[in-house]
Amino acid sequence: MENRTPLEKALEYFKENNIFFHLFLLFKNNFDFSKKQSDRIDVSEFTKEELKPVIAFLGKDASAENRYIGLNEFEKKLQTTFDLDMTLSDFLTAYFHNILKIDSEKSIHAHQDMKNFFEYLEGEYALLIGWFQYLKRGTGDSQWIYQLVSESPSIFEDYVLHLSEAVRLLPDRPLRLSLFSQIVVGDSHAFDRHTTLGKLLLHVFAEEARFHAIEPVKIPGSNEEVNRLLLKFNILRDDITNFATVVNIYAETIEGYHPMWESAAHSHSVMNVPMRELINIVAAYPANENQTVWVVENPVIFSNILDEVPNVPMICTQGKFNLATLELLDRLVEEECTIRYCGDITPDGIRRAERLLMRYPENSQPWKMDIPSYLKARFNEEMINQDDMKKLDQFALDIFACLKDEIKDRGNPAYQEALLDDMISELKYYYQ
Repeated sequence: MENRTPLEKALEYFKENNIFFHLFLLFKNNFDFSKKQSDRIDVSEFTKEELKPVIAFLGKDASAENRYIGLNEFEKKLQTTFDLDMTLSDFLTAYFHNILKIDSEKSIHAHQDMKNFFEYLEGEYALLIGWFQYLKRGTGDSQWIYQLVSESPSIFEDYVLHLSEAVRLLPDRPLRLSLFSQIVVGDSHAFDRHTTLGKLLLHVFAEEARFHAIEPVKIPGSNEEVNRLLLKFNILRDDITNFATVVNIYAETIEGYHPMWESAAHSHSVMNVPMRELINIVAAYPANENQTVWVVENPVIFSNILDEVPNVPMICTQGKFNLATLELLDRLVEEECTIRYCGDITPDGIRRAERLLMRYPENSQPWKMDIPSYLKARFNEEMINQDDMKKLDQFALDIFACLKDEIKDRGNPAYQEALLDDMISELKYYYQ
């Protein structure tokens, strides 16, 4: 007769496949950093084959595109499948405690043995001393690394050897991740994001990139965050499909004017400029005397504006600030340009605007994201749900405080399309 508790059954089930360990790391990372907590997790780093056990557990269509896993969806399935009366966050705590045997009588000795092992590694691999010293603190984000060590110290030391070589061979100029992996390990996929060595490399980089020593290490959650971290160490993960959509902007390399940008600006041609090209740009600025660049998130708005005002310097984010777009904005701000951003007046739209304003506090301003614009563009037939409403409280910039109160009072979103005529009219005043 089986006497296992629901929790024990769940723990046993998820131990059967390693994909759940990596998935739960992503879940836990999200819970541990509540300021940026998301209601779903990006799992595009995993292959369809790797995700099969997860998709099967959730009862989803295996042939469909499963790029995200909803936390509420997983929690409900966890509770109903195992008759488990606990939240996903509490289950993750139990899961990692069980794996690492934190509650066992030997845990204190095991932790001391781990510290001794890291001290041994410090003597052998001096380039990673800072990382080993961090690991010895035994923080929550390092628990999975402790598991790797406990499973096989010798295999972990093999990982460390490659990590040490990776730090020693960091490139002076941007290099593709696959080529970097080939140089360091002899395998072009060794540092892929879903591999153990790839996750360890990100942890090493994230530890090095911390602003303060008291901060915990946070392995990037989204592909964009991973790309940004790698670029800090001159490593490119994707330099072709990651691009910025731009028009009427000049750019320079160390050799002077870039002829492609110059020609495109003269003919008011739109360019999708990949990261591969942007890394060689040392300066960017509008192709006119006005130092303002207009940034819109909607491609339809972008095209309609250009139809009426073909010479306006403009960038289209297509609903997100990818690495290429941020790289271009960095260059524009370095030239003292002003960024005017217009997005949908929704919780997500305001959150994107706030991120931009916090990144460039001296050089960015919202455009058509005020109370009069909201009241004019408000879509009365749609209501914002309560989960989205909570996003309005994630940041606290004074410039949006009154607008947020208005949205909370009325409960409706407002979309850029309703403001298109006003936008075109204002830009014609500046550029015609």
